[in-house]
Amino acid sequence: MRIKFLILFMLCLGNLYAQEPAQDVEVLAQNVTKNGTLVHAVGNVVLYSPKYLITADEAYYDYESGDLELFGNITMLEGLEYASRSGHSKLNLNTDKGIANPLFFFDEGSNVWIKCENAILNPDTYITEKSIVSSCNTQDPDWKISFTSGEFNKESKWLHIYNPVFYASDVPVLYLPYFAFSTDTKRRTGLLPPEIGVGGSEGFYYMQPIYFAPEDNWDLEFRPQMRTERGEGIHATYRFVDSPYSSGEITTGYFKEHSKYAKEEKLSNDAHYGLRVAYDRSALLSTKYSGIEDGLWIDVNYLNDIDYYNTLDSDSSASTKLVTSRMNYYIKKDEDYFGIYAKNYIDTYAKAVKGTNDGTLQELPTLHYHHFSNPFLLDNLFYSVDYKAKNYTRQEGITAFQNEVRTPVSLYFSVLEDYLHVNISENVYMTQVSYGNDSDNGSSGQYFNNYHTISAYTDLSRGFDDFFHTMHIGVEHTVPSYDKKNGTWDYTVDPTSDNPLIPLEFEEKNTAFKFRQFFYDMEGEKKLSHAIKQAYYYDREDKYGDIENDIKYYLSDRFYIGNTINYSHTFHHLSRNQISLNYKDALYASTMRYTYVDKSYEKNSEDKDYSYVTFSAETHYFENVDLFATINYDIEEDIFKSWSFGIKKMKKCWDYSLVYRDVTNPKQTSSGADSTNKKGLMLMFTLYPMGSMNYEFFKQESEQKL
Repeated sequence: MRIKFLILFMLCLGNLYAQEPAQDVEVLAQNVTKNGTLVHAVGNVVLYSPKYLITADEAYYDYESGDLELFGNITMLEGLEYASRSGHSKLNLNTDKGIANPLFFFDEGSNVWIKCENAILNPDTYITEKSIVSSCNTQDPDWKISFTSGEFNKESKWLHIYNPVFYASDVPVLYLPYFAFSTDTKRRTGLLPPEIGVGGSEGFYYMQPIYFAPEDNWDLEFRPQMRTERGEGIHATYRFVDSPYSSGEITTGYFKEHSKYAKEEKLSNDAHYGLRVAYDRSALLSTKYSGIEDGLWIDVNYLNDIDYYNTLDSDSSASTKLVTSRMNYYIKKDEDYFGIYAKNYIDTYAKAVKGTNDGTLQELPTLHYHHFSNPFLLDNLFYSVDYKAKNYTRQEGITAFQNEVRTPVSLYFSVLEDYLHVNISENVYMTQVSYGNDSDNGSSGQYFNNYHTISAYTDLSRGFDDFFHTMHIGVEHTVPSYDKKNGTWDYTVDPTSDNPLIPLEFEEKNTAFKFRQFFYDMEGEKKLSHAIKQAYYYDREDKYGDIENDIKYYLSDRFYIGNTINYSHTFHHLSRNQISLNYKDALYASTMRYTYVDKSYEKNSEDKDYSYVTFSAETHYFENVDLFATINYDIEEDIFKSWSFGIKKMKKCWDYSLVYRDVTNPKQTSSGADSTNKKGLMLMFTLYPMGSMNYEFFKQESEQKL
């Protein structure tokens, strides 16, 4: 017969000689006896206290002193986070001090467990001897660390271990005199995983991030680094959240080259430094005033040369010589939108060659007003207004201020019982530009055009026995009615050129035909999509623009083949051809794309051909293993722009990635822009929750002219 024995012991407030406050304790067991203040429980013992839930085969509890001794199959739950198993334990419930031998301890939050021969239990710490720690399966763990002694702090959740030996399965791989890590997965101050590498001319590379998180709404990260053959540097990032709908970060850094390296590589600067300020706020005035929507986005960048990006870490590199800073703000209410935008450019090539960025054109600022489309006089007559004021400025060279206005008015209706939809629009475009600085006597230019468009389209669909077909057929006819241009318009379209960017919009008389269709099977799965576009220009010598044909065939919901071609009627050949194969399911994902762009292609701004192949593939076929590869091959130049392949093995308590890659990083020399090609291997492994470590070494480095 199961006997329940309830012990309630409260110290009187007037007992000034009490050493420790007692706890309310409830003991359940098959057999319970009491001798004075000592309770003896045997058989399926369950003990409840405000802090613990304990089960055991046998227990002795002195409710006056708080001493508890447990025997056999002891399980102890401490709150919701910690659990332990032992064969014999002594614990004072008033002081939370005791011993256990042997002990198995488990941290629920991190899945970390510790197994030891002896343990000293304290209110905030467990001190263990002859121990093993891991987060893998307890039987034959994939990795483990054995150590002679250690201390786990339950408050800070840090485990300090002495004389640890790291094992991969049962094979020892590393010994350290001391090691510590946190089992807390929450954001906290500490060391982040380091980056380690060995690279040809740069030597041994080591970066150790140091993370500070004193408050919930901001943190700070320092990243000191060394490259034994190149130099040393430090970068820092400050991140903050200043409201429920805004956040930002500030990154800055400095890297000092060794004089020998800078001389051998012919670098334009022996020190690289920079600053980036980013801020995103999805609501500003809208938090104070109802009925409006607004947003602010800032991305400000400054650097002394492009190599600043190449020294941020082992992976960073720059892809363009032009460094852009942006600031955008908009506010919208009902039918009106207002925006202010700014762009600032740093031409790193000009800074290297000319020593100044004063000739680079800046867009500071652009003002934008837009009145959304609304009915006017009739329910189906719509109008809108769009206005922009652009200020192009710089210290040296021609500047410009441009005003632009667009005012389309559209009439929409349908006929033939809604089978045919018609849209007629009248469009007015006006712009005025005033030049300054080095222009001739403050010259200016004015441009006005007016054009009409009429479009008609129909959307049809029909079901057949084996498939379902939808079709869109449309035609749009554009007729310029008035066009007048006077003043000066002889400037090019490049912020790094000697002349300002002056965009003009004009329409030619043309008729454009558009056709789009889709085929579906009877289960509703898409099988084929096809679109074709063709424009006819009445006033051109070559009447026909490029015809564009896009087709995708879906062999299944996982695999489709696509082809997009542009055919030039003028040159009688393909001006653009892109073929793509795409496959994705639960185990495999792959994309291969071939692209050819001729210099005759309408949207090719460069006077040269492009031909390249890109490929990416990934598989999860093997359990807990990913294999992946990427290729970017330039057929015209007969070089691999980049390629990589690797493996990632993932398990519950650890993972690793091994990647071989070929990368090209630009660098800035005293004579302009060059590049460095690096080929090498990167190893990254993670032990949960200890963190990860990267190790990278390059087999080969070579210089290339851009």
